[in-house]
Amino acid sequence: MRASKTLSQSVLLVVVLGCGAAGLTAQTKASRPVKVSRQQVRSDQSDLLAKGAEALQRGETQIARQIFEEALKSDPNNSSAHNYMGILSDGAGDLKNAEIHFAKAARLDPRSASLRNNYGAILLKLNRAKAAAIEFEASLRLDAKQPNALVNLAQIRFQENTPNSLQSSFRLFERAAALAPDAAIERSLVVIALRLGNKQAAAAHYQTYATLVAAKPDPPAAIDRAPLGGALFEAGLLTEAEAELKAALAAAPDNADAIVLLGRVYLARNDVKAAGVLLETAVARNRATAAVYSQLAVVYEKAGRYENAIPAMRLAINLQPESENYRFQYGILLTNADAPAAAVIRIDEALKVFPRSPRLWLARGIAFLKDDRNAEAAESISKAIELDPKFAQAHAYLGLVKLQTGEFAEAIKSYETALATDANLAIVHQLIAETMMQQTDSDAARIEAEAKKSIALAPDFTPAYLTLGKLYVRLQRWAEAAQVLKEVVRRDPETAEAYYQLGRVYARLKLKGEAEAALKRFKELSETQKARSESDLREVVRRLADVRF
Repeated sequence: MRASKTLSQSVLLVVVLGCGAAGLTAQTKASRPVKVSRQQVRSDQSDLLAKGAEALQRGETQIARQIFEEALKSDPNNSSAHNYMGILSDGAGDLKNAEIHFAKAARLDPRSASLRNNYGAILLKLNRAKAAAIEFEASLRLDAKQPNALVNLAQIRFQENTPNSLQSSFRLFERAAALAPDAAIERSLVVIALRLGNKQAAAAHYQTYATLVAAKPDPPAAIDRAPLGGALFEAGLLTEAEAELKAALAAAPDNADAIVLLGRVYLARNDVKAAGVLLETAVARNRATAAVYSQLAVVYEKAGRYENAIPAMRLAINLQPESENYRFQYGILLTNADAPAAAVIRIDEALKVFPRSPRLWLARGIAFLKDDRNAEAAESISKAIELDPKFAQAHAYLGLVKLQTGEFAEAIKSYETALATDANLAIVHQLIAETMMQQTDSDAARIEAEAKKSIALAPDFTPAYLTLGKLYVRLQRWAEAAQVLKEVVRRDPETAEAYYQLGRVYARLKLKGEAEAALKRFKELSETQKARSESDLREVVRRLADVRF
């Protein structure tokens, strides 16, 4: 999909990086230098250091500092004293002095895994990631079983954000989790798995994360859980997304972001009622934001309640008039509500504010297309393409205009241009297949490939199955045609053409009773075909317009 930053990109950064530069450090506490235990000090260091360590553990930082300074006066090369001074400086926010002491400690005792980790940790805080990584790698070569060093190095690899570095980050976090099970580490594994597109791993680590979180007396705040829920939703992990978003709302019932995201989860499950109740409750509690009203408009539209959807969308715009996206959504809503002329008026108003908005020019073209004003539609959509030559959806809509005017070859060229920019537009693969079906000399192998690609990308898009079924009928592949067409009527029992084609197939397969039943059903439904074709076009428009910008 065309977007400056997809939900998965923007939300995952929030999930992983937390609040600003603190990053995973703030969540896992991993980059805080580790303290040497009292037992270590007593066995390996002098009595003076042991006294300083005891003072530090009691929270008497000034006394501890005096003791360690005294130790350094008598022995400037005491690595443990430098380490403790680094810890004290870090705790006081004096990162520069902390770096000096940790560097000296690491140089004096380069075979100490903990000292190399501490030096790396302070370098990480100072945003010297490459130097920090060298120290963490050295620390882990000395002692591979250090959760802190593993997590520190993992977050550096994550920040590098390449496929290889993300894989490396994932493995490092897994090693840390095996050594010290922790909800924040498992959460990071979920996030990285999502970034890598590994839904199975994301789901598995989410279950571990949820179990660990449930056992914590202080679960994560809602502000942390809602973005993760959104990322899970975008990956299609609806069960996990619902659980995370409900947890976010349990912690903060008025979290508007979580409300909107949970509403989207319900809609993805076609549970329009649940989505409506959730969003209407937010409105009733005077907690509705522009995003809540915008999402509520989507719910009302899905329910066919345009008389409610339009006012809800107006409220969203009133609350956030500077939103170009809401103006776009409003134009599409009015078009879908069979008011394309009104849509043009509102979009023209929006274009006075956003004259160079490709989306709004596209919405204007869609409205003209719905109003059978193909010349004006082509002009507006071409303007959108002029403003953004890589606007895949605009190229696809231009193809629809060409299709309406019978320019099949030109329509296919526009669809191909759209796919050159975004190969994952499932509906466009279907449009190519269906357009080619209307030409007697088309390449059957390509039609089949395009229809199957559409099905693979959007398994819920029934027209792609119908196109494939019609192709098999044309090719006299009767058994395959029967299988695909039965899938069409299973998914959508109101598809009249599927029954017509099934009647033909059953007749060829000498299934007389089934053929008669299918054709009878076709005749019953054929009266509704005009309304049905309009509904199918609206579905095409909706799928192409359902883009996150």
